[in-house]
Amino acid sequence: MKQLKSVAGLGPFLIVAGYVYYSVVNLWNVWVQVVLYTGIALTLLMLSFNFGRIKSSFRRRSTQYGTNTIVMTVVVIGILGMINFVGKRHHKRLDLTSAKLYSLSDQTRKVVKDLKSEVKIYHFAKESNPTLHDLLTEYEGINDTKINFKVIDPQKDPGLAKQYGVRSFGETVVVSGDKHEKVETSQEEAVTNAILKVTREKNKVVYFTQGHNEVDINSQEGKGYALAKKGIENQNYEVKSVNLATSPSIPSDCSALVIAGAKVALLPTETTLIDRYVDAGGKVLLLEDPDTDVGLDELLKKWKIGIDSDIVVDSSGLGQLFGMGPAAPLVASYESHPITKDLSNSMTFFPLARSVKTVENTNSQFNSSVLFKTSESSWGEKNLKGGSAEYNEGVDVKGPVALGIASTKTVSADDKEKKYGKESRVVVIGDSDFANNAYIRMQRNGDLFLNTLSWLAEDEDLISIRPKNPENRTVQMTEGRSMLLKWLTLVFLPGGVLVAGIVVWVRRR
Repeated sequence: MKQLKSVAGLGPFLIVAGYVYYSVVNLWNVWVQVVLYTGIALTLLMLSFNFGRIKSSFRRRSTQYGTNTIVMTVVVIGILGMINFVGKRHHKRLDLTSAKLYSLSDQTRKVVKDLKSEVKIYHFAKESNPTLHDLLTEYEGINDTKINFKVIDPQKDPGLAKQYGVRSFGETVVVSGDKHEKVETSQEEAVTNAILKVTREKNKVVYFTQGHNEVDINSQEGKGYALAKKGIENQNYEVKSVNLATSPSIPSDCSALVIAGAKVALLPTETTLIDRYVDAGGKVLLLEDPDTDVGLDELLKKWKIGIDSDIVVDSSGLGQLFGMGPAAPLVASYESHPITKDLSNSMTFFPLARSVKTVENTNSQFNSSVLFKTSESSWGEKNLKGGSAEYNEGVDVKGPVALGIASTKTVSADDKEKKYGKESRVVVIGDSDFANNAYIRMQRNGDLFLNTLSWLAEDEDLISIRPKNPENRTVQMTEGRSMLLKWLTLVFLPGGVLVAGIVVWVRRR
């Protein structure tokens, strides 16, 4: 009996331990239930063993005062419990990081909100990964009718684990219909990409032209486009190269054709292929740098787009705040367009850019419009032979100048060549460097580039601000300051406390 009484005394401790564990991991699993229910049972057993002593103690005056204290404590605990309960039922998190690293991106919110089919996410483990659990709770909060997250113990449900090729604990699988995709990490970008893969009917293809000294989409160097290619693939597009000089036509699966940084003019046969492709509902992104001629002047006129022979200079000095010079104009002014609608409060940079403009052409069915402009402190410099830039009225292009133009044309219903889409779409930007490895992560350059491709490929649901990368917030210190900090924390502060203690002790004696 004495041993049983001793064991019963552990009841309150088990209750506290179970509650603390549940509060930390936020999971109502079998271990939490066993600890809590055992604690409650032992507590009731302890009260029954000591019922007589408790009854007699209530007759004392001291106990009556103590009872009031206990009642007030219970009331406070009850209020806190109700607040905790309401908080659990109406979950709301605040992200106080400057870059909103723990908030879902606009792109993810759009993708999840617009889901047409149910998506099941299985995490195969004995217990849920807390990081993944918090992340997918955010997903469910956006569209709980389409997102269903479950933790599956592969030992209890080996059939489901075998069905999706799960071989170890901790694997996550995203399922929709008869498609499934494994998620290797618990990052938002990986989960959203998996959702896109299983909910899309087929992957679209983006082609980059080659043969004219264009950018290298596989190069890891500063001028390469490896990061841009990775970003496109993360949108679940395939990326391929095409040499128009050796191709009889633009590939039939081409969702967008990109001509990026060409240094040599295209052949007449190549421009003819592009002309036919666009007229048949094709989509083209032309990124043309200063002092180059890609041989598309006639097509540009047809698309109601003009390109100036200049270099855009920005004298505002804003670029210097980001380590950029006057030859890298800053853009913070965006026109109303699906490509730029989520960039209104953002900045983009364009190193060594040329200005573009809309032109009139009464013989063309295209409609062109400006996408974004530089600041009023910029202009298009047409004479840099002296090594210095200065605005000359009547010679240079007065700012603000446009750096991006979009042009569209509805393909007629009786057009037999309409095999690429119902609408022709063209975007021309006077710079290719803004999307290379050195600059694509600068401010919102990457979002602008990927938004442009999403619009061209008619994937407007992917046009948004993408997931953020964690910021590197390390503190750089000189050797002298490092030594000062070391002495301050290891000697002066502890020594000061010790001296103060000795002084107080001496005075009291």
